[in-house]
Amino acid sequence: MVASVRFWATVSPMSFYTQFADTYESIFPFSASIDAFLRRYLPAPGARVLDVGCGTGHFAGPLAADGYDVLAVDLDPAMIAYAQAHYPGADFRVLDMRDVGSLEKGFDTVICIGNTAAHLTQGEFGHFVEAVNGVRRPGASWILQVMNWDYVVTQESVTFPVIEGEGGATFYRTYRDISSARVTFATRLEVGGRVVFEDAVPLYPLLSDEIIRLHHAQGFELIEHVGSYGGAAFDPGSFSANIFVFR
Repeated sequence: MVASVRFWATVSPMSFYTQFADTYESIFPFSASIDAFLRRYLPAPGARVLDVGCGTGHFAGPLAADGYDVLAVDLDPAMIAYAQAHYPGADFRVLDMRDVGSLEKGFDTVICIGNTAAHLTQGEFGHFVEAVNGVRRPGASWILQVMNWDYVVTQESVTFPVIEGEGGATFYRTYRDISSARVTFATRLEVGGRVVFEDAVPLYPLLSDEIIRLHHAQGFELIEHVGSYGGAAFDPGSFSANIFVFR
C-alpha cells in the first residue's frame, strides 16, 4: 500500500494544492499506522518536532496536543490556514521547504513524509538534506518518506488506485512521462462527478541508493528502511512507499 501523498505546492496560489485543502482530509484521512510509526522515534513529550510539508496538519496537530513542541511548515497558504483552524496547539507557518535552513536550530525529530521531497530537483534535495542536518540537534531522528522510485522508473506509467472520499469526492493519480530524471504527476479531483481540478506537475525521482549516499555524505546513519508504515520490508521491485529513518 502506498502511503498518503501530502502535497507540496510549487505553482500558483490557485493551484491544485490550494483548491484541495478543504477536501484533503476526506481523501487522505488521519492514519493511525503513520502516527504510530512516527511516535516510535520521538523522545518524550516536550521535545521539539519539525514537520516539513505538513499539509493540513493532521499529524502535527495530535503531537502538539500530546505535549510536543511542534513547528509545521508548508508552502501552501490554504493548507496552513486549514491546519491553524483545526489544530491550534502547533505552530504552523507558510515556508518553502528549500528554506528549512533558515529556521531555528535544535529540533529533536524532523519528519518529511507523503512524497513531499519529490518536488525538489535532485540538486535541491541534496541541499535540503544538508539543511535538515543543520537544524536538528546531534543524534536527532530524521524520518523521510518518498515514493518507491526504484520501481517507478522501470515502468512506462503508473496509475494509483482511485480514492473515494466523503461527499462524492473522487481522486485520480497517474505517473507518466517517466524517466530517471523526471516524472509527470497527473492528478484529477472530482466531486459529485464534476471535475474540480485537473493538473500535472513534475516530480524528481531519487533511487534508494542515492538517497542513502547523500545522507551518508552528511554524516547520517541509516536506522530503518521499510516499504510501509506497517514495517513491511522494502522491495525495490514493488509498488510501495520508501521510508527511511536516519540519525
